[in-house]
Amino acid sequence: MPNNYSILVNSSDGFEDCWHPFFLLFKKHWPQCTAPIYLNTENKIWHHPDLNIQCTAVQGDKQRCLTWSECLIGALEQIKTPLVLYFQEDYFIHQPVRSEAIDSAVEHMIANPEVKHIALTRHGSLGPHEPYTIEGYQKIRQKARYRISTQAGLWRVETLKSYLRPEENGWMFEIFGTWRAQRLLECFLCAEFDREHGGPAIDYLHTGIIKGKWLAEMPSVFAANDIEIDYSKRGFYQPKPPFLQKLELIRKLLERPDYLIRQLF
Repeated sequence: MPNNYSILVNSSDGFEDCWHPFFLLFKKHWPQCTAPIYLNTENKIWHHPDLNIQCTAVQGDKQRCLTWSECLIGALEQIKTPLVLYFQEDYFIHQPVRSEAIDSAVEHMIANPEVKHIALTRHGSLGPHEPYTIEGYQKIRQKARYRISTQAGLWRVETLKSYLRPEENGWMFEIFGTWRAQRLLECFLCAEFDREHGGPAIDYLHTGIIKGKWLAEMPSVFAANDIEIDYSKRGFYQPKPPFLQKLELIRKLLERPDYLIRQLF
């Protein structure tokens, strides 16, 4: 199959400690991958001895740092294929990637230009989903929460760029991008991920790092793969009660009421 898609691992220099374990697990669980790989960094250039990785090194000017969305837009502008398989640096794959499922999804998007996105994990957009004409896929509902998700999935490069806004960070993109996507009748799919269909095409713990700290389950994944990490540098994430998480999200949304109102209307 010709390379109709590239892999983009969206990151920043502050997460350099994730790159070695991410790509070690990537190589172990997806050894047959032949797609070009891009690592989105700010200034740093990083290499892996067994993978051909191109660092995007999207830099800002001296006056300010680029936003999360500006860095992602800059990386997407370097992608030379019509499709991109989006990852983030803390999606530590812990079981074999179903390469045939990814190839089928790529073929389906190339043959059907109306399909703009296919989610490939058990994370991301929340169900229930809607039936689709092709076995193995479901439609992501028009009004689904997290219709736009930053979990691993295939995107048309131009579609992903169209939902990005330079002033937004990652969580803003998921929330406000979802609102934008709910107004547009574009076809977003989710690959079936139950056991009957072979499980997720790509699987990882959701997610390896939360708010800059390690997920408590990560040491068992790393230990099983002989990966040594100094966990004291980040510490471990202590989840808050759900109602406190919602209050924190509301507080963040209200920090910029003018932008919130513009996105609503």
